[in-house]
Amino acid sequence: MRFNEEAMEAVADVMRLLYQRGLVQVKGGNVSVLDKSSGLVYITPTGVPRHQLKADDIAVMSIDGSVIVGTPSSEFRMHLDIYRSIPSAVSVVHAHPPKVIALYELGSKLDLSMTTEARARVNCVSEVPYVKPGTQELATAVSDALKQCQAAALRGHGIVAYSSRDVYEALDIVEALSDLAEVQLYAGLIARK
Repeated sequence: MRFNEEAMEAVADVMRLLYQRGLVQVKGGNVSVLDKSSGLVYITPTGVPRHQLKADDIAVMSIDGSVIVGTPSSEFRMHLDIYRSIPSAVSVVHAHPPKVIALYELGSKLDLSMTTEARARVNCVSEVPYVKPGTQELATAVSDALKQCQAAALRGHGIVAYSSRDVYEALDIVEALSDLAEVQLYAGLIARK
């Protein structure tokens, strides 16, 4: 069976970028790309350090959940549910940006009006209450939330974004929201002085 090497490299590249930006831990977060022509999902493997990830490390699954190569991320259910629920989705990025988590734990929400990048890249952000990672319950909650918005903040966990274009657009959304959370937290600190 021939695999989409471009998709595999893109998944590895985006995971390395997420790690470099401090948006995931060394073995945290996950990324996937759906090749609609083959029905194959290229997804981050479990247990491989994100900064060392190579295209050859990427796990491959069918959209029905059968594993073809590797050991997919424990969040594979979430990725598959998003693709099944949102027919236009071709990529998913799930990161753990500390500033987004902190903002929501402080009782605030992302205010898209505060930065040009957030306004330009994100239509809205849904919120998902804390649900145990890796479960079908989380997969369903996230895919339902993403039916309304292209991104969802997961309380105590992180953020998920999808793209109908490519994985770099999903990464761009995650980065824009992480930067926005930082701006909001700094603005809040300064306002209190």
